[in-house]
Amino acid sequence: MLKEFQEYLTKLIGDLPSNYQFLLAVSGGKDSVVLADLFYCSGIPFAIAHINFQLRGEESDGDERFVKALAKRCEVECFTMLADTKAYGAEHKLSTQMAARTIRYTWLEQTRATHNLDYIVTAHHLNDTVETILYNLAKGSGIKGNLGIPAINGRVIRPLLFATRKSIDAYYTQEQLAHREDASNAQVGYARNWIRHQVVPGLQKLNPSLELTIGRNMVYWQQIYAWFEQEAAQLKHHTWHSDAHRHTIELDSIQDHPALHTLLFHWLQTFGFGAEQIAGISAAVLAQKQGKLFLSKTHKALLHQGKIIIEAQSTQGQEAVLWPEGESSLSLHGQKITFSIYSKIPMPIPNQPDIAWVDGSALQFPLKLRHWQHGDAFYPLGMSGKPKKIQDYFTDEKIDRFAKERIWLLVNGDGRIIWVVGFRVDDRFKIAESTTQFTRFNISPLMQF
Repeated sequence: MLKEFQEYLTKLIGDLPSNYQFLLAVSGGKDSVVLADLFYCSGIPFAIAHINFQLRGEESDGDERFVKALAKRCEVECFTMLADTKAYGAEHKLSTQMAARTIRYTWLEQTRATHNLDYIVTAHHLNDTVETILYNLAKGSGIKGNLGIPAINGRVIRPLLFATRKSIDAYYTQEQLAHREDASNAQVGYARNWIRHQVVPGLQKLNPSLELTIGRNMVYWQQIYAWFEQEAAQLKHHTWHSDAHRHTIELDSIQDHPALHTLLFHWLQTFGFGAEQIAGISAAVLAQKQGKLFLSKTHKALLHQGKIIIEAQSTQGQEAVLWPEGESSLSLHGQKITFSIYSKIPMPIPNQPDIAWVDGSALQFPLKLRHWQHGDAFYPLGMSGKPKKIQDYFTDEKIDRFAKERIWLLVNGDGRIIWVVGFRVDDRFKIAESTTQFTRFNISPLMQF
């Protein structure tokens, strides 16, 4: 096993391990003790890191003492941390297991960086990755969840993933090593333990070489996923448009894609959408249902005019903003609108969506900036003086539901709408031959929809 370990580690880092400094995460259990012994017998430079999670009373303290003694025998440095895992979990609303995992990897990285070490090393092995795959299959996690535990992930490496639990046990017995036993590992109340003690033995009756079979298949799955990610990235480049406010997916080129649902799952899960929601989005796309809205905890997705539009759930206040007389500008959540008065105006009047020229004599202060409300109507410039509901105007302009929520209306002191900001001036405020006070409003930057 020692030779296999050395070859696997060299392949992982692409260089001689002796050229690097490693930080081994050692709990005191059998797997991490074997890991430390393999590094020691290989003459590779390493230090040991141990966290006392304070979850098992005196047993946790005994684990810490054991690991310190192990480090002393190996003549390597030992870094330790005392963690109040339950308090951390309560503060961050995490399960005890997730709290311990977060504490572990955060502290390990801090320790590695502080002491200028090259890699963090954990003792995960092939059985661990088999259990992870089975757990993810049962819970439903998409393609990525079936790839197992990565052998290398940034500064974290796992050089025992080639080894089965059986081979680790054999090495442990051969080298006459000692370890600390965590009694909770035998409790089937934990999902992972139940898979280990109940599910895997049952599957091994079907296939005694279960771990090796899944290990071989895992390589195929990882390569298929790498190919899929490349394909998905190319499609995303051609179908996605993103700005500061939204992501837009053009559906024309993927509507009939044979892996439409898988693509949408791959893209949308990063915005907090679950499997059932993404299945609903996929079905709505295939049925070409326009105006269908989907909400995750952090984002919202809308089907509109052959597109999926994704925006963050807004916590931004949508209250009206008053514009008192004498103020030359107003700030609006990342935009700025300015007010200027001129004695003359360039003719013909420029047609620019970010600028509105109006008859200043018709203005009554304070003006107001607000978002549209049901029942709002105005007289669009160039529409022969006929009123139009704002909602109908938005529909005619093919403005989507999310954009409607962000468009500002500039409203006169008497309640009349002066300007649908970025779109159309009201005819009642237009520049006429009799106009003597030319007022210009300018919005910057202009939102793109």
